[in-house]
Amino acid sequence: MPMKRLLAFLLLTLLITPFVLADDDGEENEYEAGYTSLAVAGVAMITAGVAYYTLTKRKLIITHQRSSGWGFEIKMEHPYMTVIGPMSPMTIHHFFTITGTLLVFLHFFSCGNYTGLAGTTGLAMAVILILLNVMGFIGRSINHGIISAAKANDMEKARKYVSRYEKWKKLHILLAIIFAVLLAAHLNAVD
Repeated sequence: MPMKRLLAFLLLTLLITPFVLADDDGEENEYEAGYTSLAVAGVAMITAGVAYYTLTKRKLIITHQRSSGWGFEIKMEHPYMTVIGPMSPMTIHHFFTITGTLLVFLHFFSCGNYTGLAGTTGLAMAVILILLNVMGFIGRSINHGIISAAKANDMEKARKYVSRYEKWKKLHILLAIIFAVLLAAHLNAVD
C-alpha cells in the first residue's frame, strides 16, 4: 500500500509541476508550444514503459520477478537482468505510458495554433496517444479475461479471448508505429 501512495504522489507532482513553473521567455507566439522539456520527458517515459514491457515479456534481456520489495540482479547468462518488484510489468508499462502521455499533453495544450506540419502532426499525435491509452485499458481487460478463463478451465472462452488479444495487439502495435512516424515528422517540422 505505501508504494501505491508513493506512485500517486509522484503522478500528482508530475501533473502539478508545469503549473508551478512558468514559461518565462516573455514571447507570446501562438505557433510555438511551451513545456517542450516536459514533452521530451513524457516521450522518454512512454519509450521506457514500452521498452520495459517488451523486454520483460519476451525475456530478451530482462525478466521480472514478483516480490514485496524492489531490487534487481545482474547475471552473466541470458537473460542478463532480473527486476524484482511488487508490480507486474504491465502495471509498470501503464504507469510510465499514462504519466508520459499526461506530460506530452501539457506541451500539446500550450500551443495556440495547430496549423502547418508541426501543428497537424502534433494534433494527430494527441489523437493517437488517446487511442493508444484507451487501447491499453482494453488490452488489459482482454488479458484479465484470458487469465480468468484459464483459471476456470474454460478453454473455449480462453481461446475467444486469445483471438481478441491477437487482433487487439496488431492494432495497438500499428497505432504505436503511426505515433512514432508522426513524432519523427513533428520533430522534423519544428526544427
